[in-house]
Amino acid sequence: MTGTREDQRLLGAQLLAEAEDISDRIVTWRREFHQFPELAFEENITASRVAQILEALPGMKVHRSFGVATAVVALLGEDLPGPALLLRCGMDALALDEETGLPFASCIPGLMHACGHDAHMATLLGVATILSGRLHDLSRPVVFLFQPAEEGRAGAKALIGAGLFERFSIDLVLGIYFRPRLPFGVLALRPGTMTALSDRIHIEIQGTGGHAASPHRAIDTVTIGAHLLLAIQNVVSREVDPQETAVISFGQVEAGDAYNAIPKEVHLWGTLRAFDGEVRDLVKERLESLVPLIARAYRANAHVEYAKNYPSVENDPERTAELMERARLFFGDEAVEVMERPVLSGEDFAFYGDQAPSVFMFIGTGETYDVNHPKNDVPEAVLPLAAAWQAFLALTM
Repeated sequence: MTGTREDQRLLGAQLLAEAEDISDRIVTWRREFHQFPELAFEENITASRVAQILEALPGMKVHRSFGVATAVVALLGEDLPGPALLLRCGMDALALDEETGLPFASCIPGLMHACGHDAHMATLLGVATILSGRLHDLSRPVVFLFQPAEEGRAGAKALIGAGLFERFSIDLVLGIYFRPRLPFGVLALRPGTMTALSDRIHIEIQGTGGHAASPHRAIDTVTIGAHLLLAIQNVVSREVDPQETAVISFGQVEAGDAYNAIPKEVHLWGTLRAFDGEVRDLVKERLESLVPLIARAYRANAHVEYAKNYPSVENDPERTAELMERARLFFGDEAVEVMERPVLSGEDFAFYGDQAPSVFMFIGTGETYDVNHPKNDVPEAVLPLAAAWQAFLALTM
């Protein structure tokens, strides 16, 4: 870090003032993105708008469709000595019907930015705008990554495979996430494990369809599915060491088309979250053996498709310590929280940590609805703060 601590505090205050000066633009961008959510690898309108805004900034070199059709990568300070700092945000939305009642709520039925990616994108565009005006203050190149497909589709892996780190000589990756139930404006992070590993589970049950009034002439896949859901929870509560952490939740069930007909097949989709790879392996093995046996006991067939999806985000200890030092200057000691435990959320930001030191952090929104909730909203007052903070990091790390 260059300059005295007082110099750094003054820089932080200046950047916050600059972010407040452009807050109207940041809010406008956020509302545009929020109204037109798009699913993973389908962020065409979003990517086009992001690229349009970036291309209007002095000194910004924009790479559309880098590695993925909907990815946008922008480079500022190309002629500066490397290596580069990467600032990343997600772009995709979730398949949810919005219930916020906002005047700029989603215009697309069944889609919503429930995880705050609209706010993340607008914030990062604010960072790009601030740093574009401070190009002479940068000591290294800064890469702005607007990443597709964070929501379970591992867009990060696709970009890494396309040579992102080699092309831009990146040696540090930073990411923020707006987190409900954390006090407004508080920065929270920890060295080491920050998030859980996140896996996907699909169970298919095959039976014999029939009339609801004649279950004895059918093989009731719905009832079998209910038995499986309960038995699987027993794996977590009775076969995983109680001192370890594991949770399995099923969020999607597909069964039949009529209320009075027993469907011949049922599909269950869920996720495992844990911190230990051995716990994952135990649960995976038990599901793959238990599910077919229970189904067979009821004369049906069932199988498990288990996909190891995201590893845990691991914050680099040395760079996390550096970032915390800066955070106390920028936010103040009382607004920086060192988390005692990691969270059970999953993030494909984890893949970047295999390529270069990385730090993932939370900024509190003070909201009560969790992410993935149809009423979750990011208060727009936090956006300039987050933009100034990331600009501060780009200028001091």
